[in-house]
Amino acid sequence: MALGIGATTTLFSVAYGVLLKPLPWAHADRIMRVVETREGRQARLAGTMTNGTYLSWRDQPATLDAIGGYAIGTNSMTAVRDGGDEPIRLRTCAMTPSAFDVLGARPLRGRIFTDADIPPAGMTGVDTPRPVVISHALWLDWFGGRDDAIGSAMRLDDVPRTIVGIMPASFTFPDAEARAWTPMTIPPVLQPNNVRGMTIFGGLVRLKPGVSPQQAASEGAARARQAPDPGFAALAMFGSSAPSDIAVTPLAQAMTADVRPALLLLLTAVGLLLATAVANVGGLQLARASTRRREIAVRAALGAGRAALVRQLLAESAVVAGAGGVGGIAIAFAFARALPSILPADFPRASDIAVSVPVLAFAVVLSMIASVAAGMMPATITHRLDVTADLAEESAASAAGVWRSRSSRLRAIVMAAQVATACLLLVGAALMARSFVALMRADRGYDPSNLLTARLDLPLRTDGPTHVRIADAVIERMRGVPGVTLAAAGNALPFMSLGTALGTELPSPSNPAIKLQVHANVRMVSPAYIATMRLPLLQGRLLNDSDGVGSAAVVVSRSFAQQYLGDSPIGKHIPMAVANDGRRDWEVVGVVGDTRQAAVTEAQTPEVFVSYRQSPSGWVRGSIFFVVRTTDDPSARIAALRTAVREQDPTVALDSIMTMEERVATSLAKPRLYALLLTGFAIAALAIAGVGLFGVLSYGVAQRAREIGVRTALGAQVRDIIALVLRQAIAICVAGIAVGFAGAFALTRYLSSLLYGVGRGDLVSYIAVGAAVAIVVAIACLVPARRAARVDPISVLRSV
Repeated sequence: MALGIGATTTLFSVAYGVLLKPLPWAHADRIMRVVETREGRQARLAGTMTNGTYLSWRDQPATLDAIGGYAIGTNSMTAVRDGGDEPIRLRTCAMTPSAFDVLGARPLRGRIFTDADIPPAGMTGVDTPRPVVISHALWLDWFGGRDDAIGSAMRLDDVPRTIVGIMPASFTFPDAEARAWTPMTIPPVLQPNNVRGMTIFGGLVRLKPGVSPQQAASEGAARARQAPDPGFAALAMFGSSAPSDIAVTPLAQAMTADVRPALLLLLTAVGLLLATAVANVGGLQLARASTRRREIAVRAALGAGRAALVRQLLAESAVVAGAGGVGGIAIAFAFARALPSILPADFPRASDIAVSVPVLAFAVVLSMIASVAAGMMPATITHRLDVTADLAEESAASAAGVWRSRSSRLRAIVMAAQVATACLLLVGAALMARSFVALMRADRGYDPSNLLTARLDLPLRTDGPTHVRIADAVIERMRGVPGVTLAAAGNALPFMSLGTALGTELPSPSNPAIKLQVHANVRMVSPAYIATMRLPLLQGRLLNDSDGVGSAAVVVSRSFAQQYLGDSPIGKHIPMAVANDGRRDWEVVGVVGDTRQAAVTEAQTPEVFVSYRQSPSGWVRGSIFFVVRTTDDPSARIAALRTAVREQDPTVALDSIMTMEERVATSLAKPRLYALLLTGFAIAALAIAGVGLFGVLSYGVAQRAREIGVRTALGAQVRDIIALVLRQAIAICVAGIAVGFAGAFALTRYLSSLLYGVGRGDLVSYIAVGAAVAIVVAIACLVPARRAARVDPISVLRSV
């Protein structure tokens, strides 16, 4: 009971905090996330909207009270503390002033942004101090909670900032890790010199009272289609230039959409675990109550009615369930303390998970339900109570028909149901585990072993040639480090950055009269990047040191060549602009294999690789990502990489230093968690079923002691007695496995969205589960079978 109630309460605390608990903002039920799509395709950054739609919808919307935008980032902060400058990395969020209005947020100290704080679009000067609002945690950590923090100076990425406000501790938008908020500029689509630009960011709206999300979405789509045409920018961001569609979803639902199916699955699994525990207790109580028929008959003979007898049995079960409930709540509190270290870092609303009053109320109600459910099975013996016969029955009466009684059949059904539930959970756990292994072993297009990765963010004022100079100098320094075989850098890296978006047109390889819309990612890299990542060369050559300024050589991925260039891609030209270099034709000199940017389940995105030395002035923004290939543990080269960066600029520091294998493992944190939890529930259910089967078989042996003694006296061998005991267990096991497998095959279709590389009818999983259940059943039968084989016929017959 404690195990079942504790596991269920823990999962409910997670589900309540993540899925059910209202967001801590006024009118939270009217706060929505806006997502823009084109032909069903989301933007390169999922869950975002565009500047054109935002600006068109902002003016006098009919369905909205307010609309706002935000963008999550990471910045280096420098503030004066204890007489010195200390740089640290902060998770920040750029927000429009209206976004605070959407959330109904108010500062604890000072003020939030106003429209006057937003720098004009296209503003290049960074020397004028700009406002910043800091979090309650940052206020306490860096300013000691002093009121004079308002008006203090700090720098974010070398841009001067003035603290104008401090948010309360309860304000955790977009998540609990946010430490500062800066004003956000939404640029127009039509920019100077007839340049068309598209910006994507998170969109929030607060609906007017009585307005449905569908009504708002309809208005948003109409406004989006009135926005200026962004040209090729739409193709680059969405992979389509079709008209925009708008989806409006409750913010809480949008925040948790990624984990909702898995949480519902785990809630179902833990519910089955609790049902197994309750059935186990009920079955054992029923077995115990069957030996008390004489006692119950005496009570009935003395005037106790059926209701009184049922109350007595329910009260006895309530004691067990109550003790289990207390133990379960203790287990839930213990798990609540461990959850922060168990849950992945990006798990939504993790700070809202706690054993709160609603969760405790759930545990109490759950204990009451479990008490009644466990007590109903022993209460069934009062249905057919024969007072005369039960009073005449002696304790040593024959038990030969014990397995043919109504209560024994009920116990057998309960035990078979427990075995079936354990099988169902084990099949789900096996499928999830095999899916996780398949994800770990999936071909991502590159070799993650012995590969060190890191990110370096430079101040905003840093120009492109400085990016190139620092990247080349660090690469050259790392090449001389013992154990390093290759080193490279670029503006993109799997799991971290997509690079630059490309949208253009190319003639179809099969019919040049037809223009194909081209959508791809452009990676500006050092010449050794492809070799360092070990991308396979399929045709042509790789980039090399001769591909400098004036060269127009590019390497494309296999999917790019297949979709846009045909069977002979080498020598063909791609019209594209790299940042500020203008549009020109680039010649394809090589084709490499595809890489997976993040999840292996995502569709491949065509890629183009350009040497950053070909366009040094184009690398004016973005991070530098370093990759270092070593002959041994890459973590041993972290100090050398830090030193190489410090030699170039002592005011900057590396961030997000990890091996590529660690990045792969981190990206699979959620599938690993789901597989581990489901496996834990399945093992617990199997253990409970095994213990229950042991108890029922032991009870049966005790009840049939005289019968076994008679059989032995008449010449039955030890193997015959053991077979007598095992026959019932085998029947229960076979029936449970059959029902469990049938249920698993029917229900695991709901697992399809969580599986990779394995089908719901995976034969290996079913065979492994069947073998595991058979082993546990055999272990559960071992002691009762030996006990039956050791029955002394003389002692038993003398007791008659």
